[in-house]
Amino acid sequence: MNRIILAYAPENELLAKGLDQKLSLVGIPFDHIKGTLQNLPETGEDPVMLFVTDQLLTNEAVMDGLFSVIQSLHQQKRLWIILADTTNPAGEATPVQLDRMSNVLHYMKYWQDAWISLSDRFQHAGSDEKNALSTSLDRIRNIANQTGDLIGLIREVGYTRWEQLLANDFEALFQRFGLMDWHNSFRKQADLVQAPEQQDKPAFLPEVHLSQGLLAPEPFETPLSPQEPSSVVESAMPVEDQTAGLTETKELPEVSEFLKQTVKDAWIWLEKGHLERGFDLFKLALQQDPEMEWLKQEYQKALNQYAKDEAQIPTIEVQTVTTHGENTEVKSYDLMGELAVERGDYLFAKYCWDRVVELDPEFPNIYRKLGLMTVAHLKDYRETALIYLRKALNANPEDMEVKNILEEAVQETIFSSPQSGQNIQEASPSVQTHLPKSAELVLITGATSGIGKATAEIFAKNGYRLILTGRRIDRLVALKNQFESSYNSEVLILPFDVRDHGAVEAALSNLPEGFNIVDILINNAGLAKGLAPIHEGQLDHWETMIDTNIKGLLYVTRLISPGMVKRRKGHIINICSSAGREAYPNGNVYCATKFAVDALTKSIRFDLHPYDIRVSQVSPGHVEETEFALNRFDGDTERAKIYQEFQPLKSSDVAEAIYFMATRPAYVNIVDIQMFATQQASSMVINKDGRRFE
Repeated sequence: MNRIILAYAPENELLAKGLDQKLSLVGIPFDHIKGTLQNLPETGEDPVMLFVTDQLLTNEAVMDGLFSVIQSLHQQKRLWIILADTTNPAGEATPVQLDRMSNVLHYMKYWQDAWISLSDRFQHAGSDEKNALSTSLDRIRNIANQTGDLIGLIREVGYTRWEQLLANDFEALFQRFGLMDWHNSFRKQADLVQAPEQQDKPAFLPEVHLSQGLLAPEPFETPLSPQEPSSVVESAMPVEDQTAGLTETKELPEVSEFLKQTVKDAWIWLEKGHLERGFDLFKLALQQDPEMEWLKQEYQKALNQYAKDEAQIPTIEVQTVTTHGENTEVKSYDLMGELAVERGDYLFAKYCWDRVVELDPEFPNIYRKLGLMTVAHLKDYRETALIYLRKALNANPEDMEVKNILEEAVQETIFSSPQSGQNIQEASPSVQTHLPKSAELVLITGATSGIGKATAEIFAKNGYRLILTGRRIDRLVALKNQFESSYNSEVLILPFDVRDHGAVEAALSNLPEGFNIVDILINNAGLAKGLAPIHEGQLDHWETMIDTNIKGLLYVTRLISPGMVKRRKGHIINICSSAGREAYPNGNVYCATKFAVDALTKSIRFDLHPYDIRVSQVSPGHVEETEFALNRFDGDTERAKIYQEFQPLKSSDVAEAIYFMATRPAYVNIVDIQMFATQQASSMVINKDGRRFE
């Protein structure tokens, strides 16, 4: 080691320089990397002390690329993370805590709010300002997507608190770098520069001793995958012909699959080094059956291997969060589970939601969430998933999605394990071959109102993952919250105007992992502006319609279709109009744009059918529950009242047609659906003798 590199946010320069100055007494050489950590040497032997503070976790330049930097340094065994509370320029304390989920949520929300705020500013900016904001918008979106994983990585790597670093005259530092022979020299040097009455204690060190918090242990070199339990996990389970000191399964008929899976989870967490989670699950199992001898043996074995006695068992502290005016531990665990699913940490999500069940078995939709997530992502947990799904169906017998997925899961279980599936089949005899759609991803443009909103809801209700785009961020956020709470949907919102090619490209060319494979594209964004003869039409109306209805559709399709071609799979559904089939007076440019959509749909189908990509369109007539008329008449609510004398289609009617198209077997392509209300025979022939069908 030639030097120690100190890496920190610019706001923490005094902190780092104070450390440098103090330790220069014995000649330890330091180099400083301030600000962007991209300047850190990629390779070498010199260790890096990274100061993680509130200022660092909220600094855009430093956070950009920090995840990959920490990963690289950790792999090279060069990283030491120091967690430090600091003060801001106003002298206010800015503590940093990463051990509780509420603290993690704080930083995740910080960057999500920053991205939403900048997105809104971007939407209303001029072209020059947009160019300047584009790079920052991409950077902040990437930071927002990685913040949860970044903090998880910091916790996995392990860290030392600033107070621990200072304790006993930096004993931890000298010990870590193999410089204990320098430690006495340093203490003598420190004593020389103090006043005589303070010689027993360095001047600026607090009363903190190393025994109050030892250095975080080195993490496991190869953490176990939840999908691939180790031999320890295998031996922990009572399987047939097991002779390693465990009671055989045939002697334990009372052990439920749920209980066995709970113990299996506990062993997995213990082997991964998450002792608090592992022992927490053992406690959960023991609460269910405290007298079971096998369970007590497994618990004692875990104690012997990972803790000397029960007093040494770590515990999880969950700080409650405020949700709809309630402060509950249950809601904290539920939110932790939601965030774990977003990160793809499905085993931890199961752990969190199992705790919700323990604390409140009547918590809304908890068995539904557990069942759908487990059956989709934890294939080794078939029996446990069936238990969850049955309880979800008992809570809501009308939930057809759960019923279909339960029947499919039963079929899979019977196929893979006939003995275990026999009784299950008796409990659910009507087995169908309906595959769940929860893995498919649907992108819907113009999702904030009308047909787009109704279409988003029907797909969310049926278990699809969604990317929703639109100009109004407040409406997108409201839809995301509604679908996540009501349907347990996975939703990504992207606020942009399809007319802005730069914004479309910025949003869709760098979709985050998990949302970058679009199965179904629904080009819904469109509008009409004005109703005037050609010689009186407004140029800005024409440009808005052409840019939205034609160019916007092209921009989005151009970015999404290459992925479909590469995978030889996908479905594009364009929302056309009866105005794309027949022109009408004063409709001129609007009709022209919809005729263009009709022609583009046919042409795109010719281009993409060699790649097995379906291309369709829906062409409705008059539709209410939309903002069509309000947009056409520039917000004039009186002129927009065009449906009072007849019953038009509803947006939900069109959404159902779109959903029907999308859910046909892969070999079926519904090319076009033209829809009119019963009282409408064509664009101009409408029976206006009252709304007779209400």
